[in-house]
Amino acid sequence: MLLSPALRLFPTASAMIAGRAGWLSALLGFFPAAAYTYCALRLFRLRRENEGLPQLLMRAAPGRAGRAVVLLLGLWALIYTAFILRSGADRFIVAVFPDSPRALFVLSMGAAALAAALTPLRCAARSAKLFAPAVLGTLLVVLLSALLSLRAENLLPVGVSDAPRVLAGALPVMDLLTWVVLALSFFLPECASGSFTPRRALLCTLGVCVTLSLMSADIVGVFGAALTGELSWPFFTLVRSLVFFRSIERIEALVVALWIFPDFLIVSLFLRAARDCLFAAIPRLSRPGPLSGVCLPLLAAAAAGLGMIVAPQADGLFLWSQRIVPAANLFFTLVLLPGVLGLGAIKKRL
Repeated sequence: MLLSPALRLFPTASAMIAGRAGWLSALLGFFPAAAYTYCALRLFRLRRENEGLPQLLMRAAPGRAGRAVVLLLGLWALIYTAFILRSGADRFIVAVFPDSPRALFVLSMGAAALAAALTPLRCAARSAKLFAPAVLGTLLVVLLSALLSLRAENLLPVGVSDAPRVLAGALPVMDLLTWVVLALSFFLPECASGSFTPRRALLCTLGVCVTLSLMSADIVGVFGAALTGELSWPFFTLVRSLVFFRSIERIEALVVALWIFPDFLIVSLFLRAARDCLFAAIPRLSRPGPLSGVCLPLLAAAAAGLGMIVAPQADGLFLWSQRIVPAANLFFTLVLLPGVLGLGAIKKRL
């Protein structure tokens, strides 16, 4: 799930904030992200059997307040789904198929993700295991190949005066990792016992931060911080520029196409999350019948419709990618949801 927003947000955001020292921001981001993950795991231990995040929120804030919070979270899950559809279409249009209609990519991905969302969750998990070797292997090959092309003067020197910017550059890392923790918390009832142990979670967090640091070092090392901050898809621009790949025609199209898989996964899971929020806030919708059966198709249609009208221009998409979506994610993960769950714990409702 992380690979879809990571390639869109982190290299550009860290370069804009921390400049050539942005590759250190990912490493420093491990500490606050690890603390957040550990606290989230402790809080999730308060849940009862078959409770996910929506049910936990409803118990922490009973009545209208809880329903309002869950519906707001579900609405944002739907908007975020639409944004992923829109940004995925933009990636194809910019990198492979210029001047193509984005509706083609939005509708096809929305339909595929809907089909996945209608299947049991274990199918999504199995799909992720099948996709991971191809996507992660390609990412590793690209990053290792780029090491031969980077210039040290684009990354060094880094002094004490860069410390404030490096710390500020860790904020996008927090945005990425906390939002993944939040997304996975929807599906706690389906997870096997012991899946989210602190040790495993911290090791995964460390691996992600090291990968983001290598990605930032490669991209900034090749293009420089100023240019990286202006690129909409710096990773795919890096693929196009590598000498290693020039002997194979249109290899960047293959790499771009592989990122269908993370988009497919994240869209299908957030469609489920939006539905779960709706069912938790309005229980009668979850009862077996026509209403519960059409809920996911209607949500998928709404997400696709929003995806075709959100940010019609490149400037608008950049605003959504670098400002609106990260700000909203951080509001939910660092303010609203911890506040509601913390208050519920203090008042002994959890």
